[in-house]
Amino acid sequence: MSDKYAVPNKLPAKQVSILAHRKKRRNEEDSHKKVKQLNRAFKLRKKPRGFIKAEVFVNQYRKAERDAHRMRRLIAAKTLFKVTDAESNKLLVVFRHRAHKIASDVTNKMLNSLCLGQLFNAALLKNNEETSALLKLVEPYVTWGYPSINTVRELIFKHGFLRIDKKKVAIDSNKLIEDNLGHLGVICIEDIVHEMFNATENFDKIKKFLVPFKLKPPKGGWERKTGVSFAKGGEYGNRKAAINELIAKCL
Repeated sequence: MSDKYAVPNKLPAKQVSILAHRKKRRNEEDSHKKVKQLNRAFKLRKKPRGFIKAEVFVNQYRKAERDAHRMRRLIAAKTLFKVTDAESNKLLVVFRHRAHKIASDVTNKMLNSLCLGQLFNAALLKNNEETSALLKLVEPYVTWGYPSINTVRELIFKHGFLRIDKKKVAIDSNKLIEDNLGHLGVICIEDIVHEMFNATENFDKIKKFLVPFKLKPPKGGWERKTGVSFAKGGEYGNRKAAINELIAKCL
């Protein structure tokens, strides 16, 4: 047989870097995003401005009033700060799954304090008394649960950004991590995964550098009603370990 079709018995010598591939993918996504924005801006210039009915604003403020009544009932019940010892300081992943705009300023402030200021934002939080109280108050707009280490790794590898000098910078090299978090003993992306998943003493310091994860709607759409609690067959509320399945669909 001719050597023309022989398969070389060698492994490829070129090293493959996950971070390099991620940087390339991010550049491609950014270029596609810019093209979409330009196309959308061009269409909006041609499209006449629509008229917004008064009922839209009325419905928003009715929801804000319902939120205020619900929060007052929860506060009066005095059950907001109850966290069992087994769940205390356990890692949570929280995902804002509904309501692009919310009329209630109080609800918006609470969501911002949870790093969930925008729709489809996700954040890693400690399950302490403060977080538990805030989650119960904004429960109709969020869903949460206990992430696996694979879920934490996928979030940071695929959607991880650092806030450096008030700028959003993609985590595309370990040198970037070492330069900004090296004083905490964190020198690579796996160190961030370890510190966040185990909720170590460096958790809050690293969280200040991490930008909230911007995810997508779940593939195939929502299977249940987003305005009904998970315990009653809906989408919002505590999912415990089932949150991993939802996050996988949104990555």
